Amino acid sequence: MKLSPREKKIIAVGIVVVIAVAAYYASTLLPSNADLSRTVELKKKMLLKQRETLAREEIYKARLEQYKKQLEEDMKFLLPGNSANVAGAELQKILTDLAAQNSVEITQKNILPPRKAEEGLQKISVRIDMTCNPEQLVHYLAAIENYEKFLTVDELIVTGIRMQKRYDIRPSLTVSGYLASK
Repeated sequence: MKLSPREKKIIAVGIVVVIAVAAYYASTLLPSNADLSRTVELKKKMLLKQRETLAREEIYKARLEQYKKQLEEDMKFLLPGNSANVAGAELQKILTDLAAQNSVEITQKNILPPRKAEEGLQKISVRIDMTCNPEQLVHYLAAIENYEKFLTVDELIVTGIRMQKRYDIRPSLTVSGYLASK
């Protein structure tokens, strides 16, 4: 098959265009030496950081164990039980026992609905109405503060009444404890 001079020119121009397009794409797709050296330096730095992190693995494991132990110790300050109802009943029992120890008469107890305190914690509250004198109230509040579990007094309302030559008070407290929520 013989090609005419016109066809030869078209083929030659086509080859030149293909070579030019290939050269253009090769220059844009292949990274330059500067880009390659920056990439290599960046990867070296990342490798060094990863090597340092791996070298500190024992330190991180020791810290993790320390945090686990601290968490176990802190869990001792939470109310026992698996549910808010059990924890509320336990909190009522604690408050009743403390009242008996401090000669305080509890006239009414109400468990309030549990609330989310923080991530992983539920706040269990009990509202109690009492009859006592100021000194007994102070001792009762000190007993709540010094109790082995973490208890807080969220609200304290004191109403005074006069009863035959002496004053009695009728405090109303909202005491809260915390429960680990799952």
